[in-house]
Amino acid sequence: MATALLLAAGLLAGCTTTQHEAQRMQLDSARERAAVLVTKVTSANPSVSASVSGSVSGPVAGRLKTALIVSVHNAGRKAVTDLPISVGYAVPGKPRVYLNATTGLNYFETHLPAIFAGQSRIWVYTANGGLPKGARPFAIVGRKPSVAALLSEPNVRITVKLAGSTTSKLHIALDNSTSVPQYQLQVYAYAERAGHYLAAGNATVADLGAGSHQNLTLQLVGTPQGATVHVAAIPTILQ
Repeated sequence: MATALLLAAGLLAGCTTTQHEAQRMQLDSARERAAVLVTKVTSANPSVSASVSGSVSGPVAGRLKTALIVSVHNAGRKAVTDLPISVGYAVPGKPRVYLNATTGLNYFETHLPAIFAGQSRIWVYTANGGLPKGARPFAIVGRKPSVAALLSEPNVRITVKLAGSTTSKLHIALDNSTSVPQYQLQVYAYAERAGHYLAAGNATVADLGAGSHQNLTLQLVGTPQGATVHVAAIPTILQ
């Protein structure tokens, strides 16, 4: 299986102060509080656009699931983070269905991690069930961030290594060689062949400390055999 890794990877040398740590913990707490609220975006951001590039449906542990692969682009002049995002589908003649406008979701299932000016990012959302026949998926990014997050350490990168895979799972090694701990680290993966998506999935790593390593098993919707697998670990703490 060919493998291409889209890495958010590298090094950051810097000192960690008590003030920095307090700010990071406050941000993590603010995100946890915001996650309790239902997110439903109806007014699109004029600078940050999103579109569903494709979707994959299939059984996971005996239940049908659908992974939406969303392309997000920041056409603005400033980096942005913590913007709300809604995904769903529309069927002609019926109201839009919002798939992630519900309680009990992880914060980053309804929000975006940082996207720097002029850059693009892939974001993956996994929903229960399948899409009805004729459904047209959509994604829409909100105008204002849900919490105030600083982007004072823009070079934080996490090294990602694909250690192997099974029929529907990826075994991933994560390395945070920076001085910045990561809370709710986001990992996105998708597999494509000849322009078609065969598998996709997302996972959250609750805590990846500064200078630490961690192994992750990421559950995919679909199977990646014979496809090129892309994996990205996106930092959520950049201060």
